[in-house]
Amino acid sequence: QEQPLDAAPGDAVEVSAAAWDATTLMVRNIPAACTCEALLREWHVADAIDFLYLPRSARGRTTLGYAFVNFLTPEGAQAFRRDWEARRLVQIPHHRGLSITLAHRQGWQANVLELKGKPAREMRSRRCEVIIVKHGHRVSLSEA
Repeated sequence: QEQPLDAAPGDAVEVSAAAWDATTLMVRNIPAACTCEALLREWHVADAIDFLYLPRSARGRTTLGYAFVNFLTPEGAQAFRRDWEARRLVQIPHHRGLSITLAHRQGWQANVLELKGKPAREMRSRRCEVIIVKHGHRVSLSEA
């Protein structure tokens, strides 16, 4: 039987309906020098997602070590977790495997609204990276 998204491999947990409807994942252990474009190349998920956010440090020099990714379907999120949990990135070497859990904030709209609520100055100064797809096309945060 397949693990729910928020379960560690080997955990014995009961699968809730909410876990199977989830589309937004938090991916930890992202290398400090990573970019959204590099993650897309590594993961091959460009056609399966509509949101990818890579927060950066206060000075914008490095990532904070995690990313949020929203999949178009719960099945896409489940497949990604199954394929990438505990795996190391190849194109962006890092000593730790990825750790993937359900994000607290679920769905495209909730994630876009959260980012829109952040001061624009903070997003620019940190050089935060975000990829947003709307109606099949990449858009800026202000267009979302």
